[in-house]
Amino acid sequence: METVRKGRGGQRSRGEVYRQIKDSIQYLEWMPGSVIHEVELVERLGVSRTPIREALLHLASEYLVDIYPQRGTYVSAINFHLAKECTYMRHILDSEVCMELCRKRVSLQRELEEQMYLMSFAVKKKDIIKYIQCDNDFHGAVFAQAGHEMTWEIISNSRAHYNRVLTLDLKRPGALEQSFEDHKRLIQYMESGDGVALAELMERHHDYRDMDEREKEIKEMFPEYF
Repeated sequence: METVRKGRGGQRSRGEVYRQIKDSIQYLEWMPGSVIHEVELVERLGVSRTPIREALLHLASEYLVDIYPQRGTYVSAINFHLAKECTYMRHILDSEVCMELCRKRVSLQRELEEQMYLMSFAVKKKDIIKYIQCDNDFHGAVFAQAGHEMTWEIISNSRAHYNRVLTLDLKRPGALEQSFEDHKRLIQYMESGDGVALAELMERHHDYRDMDEREKEIKEMFPEYF
C-alpha cells in the first residue's frame, strides 16, 4: 500500500486514510479473510492509530471489515448478496438516467472523450483496477450530463462490494473488451435516441439477474478468494 499523501500543513486527511484502506479491500489488494494489523498500517501510512481505527470502524459498518474484540480485525469475505443489491440499485438508476438522455438525444462524444480514451488504454494494458476507476468516471460524467451528480455519488460510494466481484469478473477472457464495447454502444444509442437497443444493452451490461450463476463461475475460477 502506498503512503497516504499529506494534506495542508502536513496533516494527513482521515478521509484519505479511509479511502486508501477501502481501495485495498475493494480492489482485492488484500485477500478476503486476511488479518489487518493496525501497527503495520500506522507504519505504512505514517499516521496515528486514531484515524486507522476510525477508518476500520467505518468500513465495518459497510460490511467490508470484520472486527472481533480480543481476536483481531479481518477483511470481510466477498458477499455476493450485497454485490447483487448494489448492482440492482445501479441498474435501476443508471438505466433511468441513460434513458432520460436517450429521449433528449444528448450529444455525449465530446463530453466522454477523455473517459473513453483512458478506458481504452486500460483495456490495452489489461489494467482492471484502472478500468473500473475509469468506468466509474464515465458513468459519473453521464449522470452529470443529466444533472444527477448527487445520485451518482451515492451509487459510487456504495459499490465497493460490487467492485470486489467486478475485479474478478473482468479477469475472464474477453471481459474487458466486451465491457468497453458496451460503453461505446451506450453512447451511440443515447445519441441516436434508440431506446429499445439501449434498454436491451443495459439489461445485459449490468447482468444483475444472473448473479447466482456468476457467483458459481467466479468461485470455480478463483477459489483462492473464497
